[in-house]
Amino acid sequence: MELLIKTIKNKPIDSNCFILYNNSSSDCIIVDPGTEDCCDLLLFLNQNKLVPGNIILTHEHFDHIMGVNKLIDLFNCNIVCSEKCLEYIGDKKKNLSVFQNQVGFEIKTKNVILASNEVLKLGNYNIEFKETLGHSLGSLSFWINKNLFTGDVLIENTKTITKLPGGCINQLKNSLKLLNELFCQSDMIVYPGHGEIFMFNKIDFKNII
Repeated sequence: MELLIKTIKNKPIDSNCFILYNNSSSDCIIVDPGTEDCCDLLLFLNQNKLVPGNIILTHEHFDHIMGVNKLIDLFNCNIVCSEKCLEYIGDKKKNLSVFQNQVGFEIKTKNVILASNEVLKLGNYNIEFKETLGHSLGSLSFWINKNLFTGDVLIENTKTITKLPGGCINQLKNSLKLLNELFCQSDMIVYPGHGEIFMFNKIDFKNII
């Protein structure tokens, strides 16, 4: 089974949504759906006859979760996230959406898998999770085969934002140290929350902290 990854740019905030799938099954996983109507995402799912069973959230901020309610209504998906992320996505202040448009939104949390308690599978591949704090209290990273998804903790040549609620420079340093210990000798491809994909072994950590 070949693992395929499709990138879709969220709107109106230019964050990344990813679809993990293969050509031998209708099952897929969606990562960080941050467009409210999910129009481009749903078009891709329909064209490729894909049905999402799980939505993985790298963290709780509104620009990464705006499409979750739409997808739950359509597909009854599970939400896979950290414990703090679960707490915060149901609060319009803690997910920061109220500060974006003074109205905000809350995510439905009826079908939830806590990433710390589970090892997910997609076909023959295992998905492994690590809590990677620093950008927010709900941040996690995960990897499948040679593909690492980091949310907003690690973006190429961009200083990680730690000034939002729950951000912490010392926690960020610990998270980056952990990731570096795990992957510095590997040919891991990084799929960040914003920007383009890049190779982990090309990171200059002086540009991140």
